[in-house]
Amino acid sequence: MKKITKIKHAAVLINFKDAKMTAICVKSIEASKDAPHIIVVDNGSSVECIAELRELCPGLDLIVTGANIGFSAGNNVGIKKALKMGAEVVYIINNDTLVDPNLFFRAYRYVAGKNRIAGAKIYYAKGYEYHESQKNQGNIIWYAGGFFDWSMAVSRHYGIDEVDMGQYDKIKPVDFITGCFIAVPRAVFKKIGMLDEPFFLYLEDSDFSLHAKSKGIEVMYNPSLVLHHCNGGSTGAASPLVDYYMTRNRFFIGKRYGSWRLQFALLREAILRNWGNPIRRAAFLDYLFGRMGNRNDLIFSIAKKMGK
Repeated sequence: MKKITKIKHAAVLINFKDAKMTAICVKSIEASKDAPHIIVVDNGSSVECIAELRELCPGLDLIVTGANIGFSAGNNVGIKKALKMGAEVVYIINNDTLVDPNLFFRAYRYVAGKNRIAGAKIYYAKGYEYHESQKNQGNIIWYAGGFFDWSMAVSRHYGIDEVDMGQYDKIKPVDFITGCFIAVPRAVFKKIGMLDEPFFLYLEDSDFSLHAKSKGIEVMYNPSLVLHHCNGGSTGAASPLVDYYMTRNRFFIGKRYGSWRLQFALLREAILRNWGNPIRRAAFLDYLFGRMGNRNDLIFSIAKKMGK
């Protein structure tokens, strides 16, 4: 029987058809102080993409799922392996990030053995800033803690698009931590479980944060933890995928944590405002009939009919 190497902490990344970006992230993690073990979970990339990733990152601990099983399920595969290997802290981290050299050294000491999860101060990576006037500055904030807007059932970022002038330099409790980076100690997974897989894509980080908070776990923003986000994503801000999953999963969040008033407001929005949009109508009906998880085929089919 093969002996499993014991590790102290681990970073879990999802690769989805972008070996080069994942490799850049992996190398930035490897170069950091007190670098964690890295587990990359490939979610249905081509054979060529997987081969390229292996070539760019020799010896990489790579798990190939063989299908696009979603953000939550993909991360859970990596988290389970990390915990089995003995990790006391697991970092959920996007593959399109570059980490500060001190990120893991500080994050481990902040959450290990504690009843807390933590998020970082996240900047747009240079050249990835949203506004043209801010391009290549490197000090534009993408996330400096987050709150949940219960009037809309969406999570929002503090500080987004602001120049960092030290205005978000205090550690503080927050409503939600973005899945771009979450530091989670072993005890928290034992207490509340892992990411909820029915979400498939979007708002699973909000759900994890809200769930943790409801169980008395500290949900903290720590500005001494820093990374840079090559923001752009594989779906695009206004894509049918975003439209569908954000719409459907907002109902899921509203039902699980929201008031009756919020649920009624979401129902009104679905019927009075969004019924004429085929993507959003399908999202609402799928929620209503419990059709969660991967609905990509349906979304692409509707989008094609809409000419998108």
